[in-house]
Amino acid sequence: MTTSRRVLIPVGLALAVAIAFSPVLRADFVNWDDDANILRNPYYRGLAPANLSWMFTTFHMGHYQPLAWLTLGLDYVLWGMNPAGYHFTNLLLHGVNTILCYLVFLGLLRRVRSDDDGVLSSAAALGALFYGIHPLRVESVAWVTERRDVLCGFFFLLSILSYLRMLRAQAEGTPWKRWLALSCAAFAASLLSKSLGIMLPFLLFALDVYPLRRVTPEQRKRVLLEKLPFLVLAVADGILMMRAMSALGQVRATAAYAPGDRLLQGGYGLWFYLWKTVLPLQLHAMYALADWESLWRAEYVGPLIASILVSAGLLAARRRWPAGLATWVCYAILLAPVLGFFVKGYQRAADRYSYLSCLPFSFLAAAGIAALLSARRGARIPETTYRVSLAGAATGLGLLALITFFQSGVWTNSITLWDRVLLYERRGALPFVNRGTARAARGDTDGALADLSEALRINPQNEDAIVNRGLVRHGKGDLSGAMRDYTQALTINPRSFEAWNNRAILRTLIQDWDGALRDIEQALRLRTSEPEPYVTRAGAREAKGDLDGALADCETALHLAAPNWRCRGDVESMIARLRKRKTP
Repeated sequence: MTTSRRVLIPVGLALAVAIAFSPVLRADFVNWDDDANILRNPYYRGLAPANLSWMFTTFHMGHYQPLAWLTLGLDYVLWGMNPAGYHFTNLLLHGVNTILCYLVFLGLLRRVRSDDDGVLSSAAALGALFYGIHPLRVESVAWVTERRDVLCGFFFLLSILSYLRMLRAQAEGTPWKRWLALSCAAFAASLLSKSLGIMLPFLLFALDVYPLRRVTPEQRKRVLLEKLPFLVLAVADGILMMRAMSALGQVRATAAYAPGDRLLQGGYGLWFYLWKTVLPLQLHAMYALADWESLWRAEYVGPLIASILVSAGLLAARRRWPAGLATWVCYAILLAPVLGFFVKGYQRAADRYSYLSCLPFSFLAAAGIAALLSARRGARIPETTYRVSLAGAATGLGLLALITFFQSGVWTNSITLWDRVLLYERRGALPFVNRGTARAARGDTDGALADLSEALRINPQNEDAIVNRGLVRHGKGDLSGAMRDYTQALTINPRSFEAWNNRAILRTLIQDWDGALRDIEQALRLRTSEPEPYVTRAGAREAKGDLDGALADCETALHLAAPNWRCRGDVESMIARLRKRKTP
């Protein structure tokens, strides 16, 4: 391969990704986990020992992701709370991943095809481009919370690349164990970013079967032993993952989730990502799966049947087209942890789950392009066929880039995000709650009340909708209605921090200082990481003459708050007033 090609291909891939995803650089944080992970979370902000200790010990939001927290902490050091910086880091990582994808595809093609490097590098580049600019990647890149996806992907691809380098060293008779160690280290780092790549040891074995063809009687023992350290890491991470998800409370008990439902959800997922890879339309952020929904209907039975037919067809054609079955097996292996066989959340599918699982489809595309280019060079196909195929591939890639560009714009803010969801998905309460919350933040109280009312029509016991309706009523001056909402939310969930905190604020407005202090104590038992409850308690303590307690609360609030916290000036003024009152 020429030096210019070595440089131009990675630069071209990075540039294409940057253009396709450029709208994300204008995006804000959204009120779907970004608020809990970034806006209301002081613990990740910085790289001090206290921050690092938290990052490596927390299961915050049901994930163990210390390396992802490290990068977010670095973002805070570099950008503060400017969302453009966080989005830039996500985009940068995805651009690097697309280049790594190219290198992995090139390494695999070199081992299975004898074409010259010009053919192989072109095919690998187009396969990587298909992966990098595909609209299914948007959720992982455009959502700051999913930093863990792109970081996990970086180490995952690095692990495969190191594994391929190990195979090359073995073939050349040079030291290879360091490459195995590097591959294992990269795998461990991917697991410490997110557990999405936990099936890597099984993927590597599948690749050893085909296309690498290493599982022979002579090599079988070595091949299996090579996977042992990967398997140990995967098992350890699986234990951590189940503990983290159980702590979140989003995992449905095994006994409550029938085997038939698991099979239906798994079949739906297998078909969903294949179909959306081929036709990536109507993508959005919330494919809801309600607890009350029966899965025994056409929406789920049809995809299960389609998945079975695809599996049977590829199995039958395995001798004529082994690449098809190998691709399907690798895809199923990577997707297995999120198919619903083991755990059930509130979504039947999610675009972000394709970030690693659809890599096999992209490699199949690269292999197909390599075959096309090779056939043309060997004059085994008519020139017209080649030109039409190439034009079709170029048109398809252009359309994918265009869809990705517009899909990236969906993540501009919380309103655009949930507007998109509600175009296609109106069965769940969550999209209405979140859009209602976003509308209230913009001052659209009538729109907010309409959304929250619809959420409560879908699920009358949705505490988030009730709490947020209380906030809107509070803002409109309906204090008695707000009080009823907060109290109702607490009857549904006595551990609702928001309900205790908001009711305490409301009690301060009617000068019920004792009631406010009781409520805020309950709130602080549930959450101590946010500054606002301390400010509320400071006001109540000042009103009751406890100036020392009020001053301590204000100082705690400032310690917890971000530098650009909107209430910082008011709290500093309160501290000055309290100190003046304490002065004889």
